Amino acid sequence: MSSPRERRGLVPIEIAMVLAIALIPWPEMMPVALPLVACASISRWLRGRSFTEVLHGGTEKALIGALAGVVGLGLALLLGTPVVEMISLRAVEWSAYPIVRGNASQMAVVIVIVTIAAIASELALRGWIVERMLEMSPGRTAVLPILVGAIGEAVVTPGGVSVRLGAALFGIGLGWMYVAAGRSVVAPMLARIAFQVGAVVLEAMRLIG
Repeated sequence: MSSPRERRGLVPIEIAMVLAIALIPWPEMMPVALPLVACASISRWLRGRSFTEVLHGGTEKALIGALAGVVGLGLALLLGTPVVEMISLRAVEWSAYPIVRGNASQMAVVIVIVTIAAIASELALRGWIVERMLEMSPGRTAVLPILVGAIGEAVVTPGGVSVRLGAALFGIGLGWMYVAAGRSVVAPMLARIAFQVGAVVLEAMRLIG
């Protein structure tokens, strides 16, 4: 019998929630991370879990995560983009918020939105999906939980094949950081924030598009 914290009977419902989030045509300006983290919160609450359990870690983890995000953005632009384009046979579209181009005030607003979405994404994808897999397979390798989290990220990410492939690769890296940091979302959360905020700033400066 599964423990109250595992509640394996909830797994089909949790999978259905993720798929529903992926299929529902959400308003363009609403990050899909918000309904995702709402579902994550419900799941954790039903199992007597709190997000504080995955929010441990000090300044060092935060700084490492932020640095990894900046480095990751650079590598994605210089190396990742050509690889994804070669595999998908499509050009990678970096322009996610054209409204920020040359507009500092709009950039500030978008940065706030992106930051909130990044926090919600990591709480849901790593703090819920990856953690859920880890707690149901104690003592086993973390490869499968990391891959499941990456697949979940690809499924809920709007866009074409190249966008989803990039999301999956990004998810693998963040999942590895989550496990390496002792199952804490602090490092991957800061990495995501640095990566996505950095992309917004570069787009505002018209350096990518």
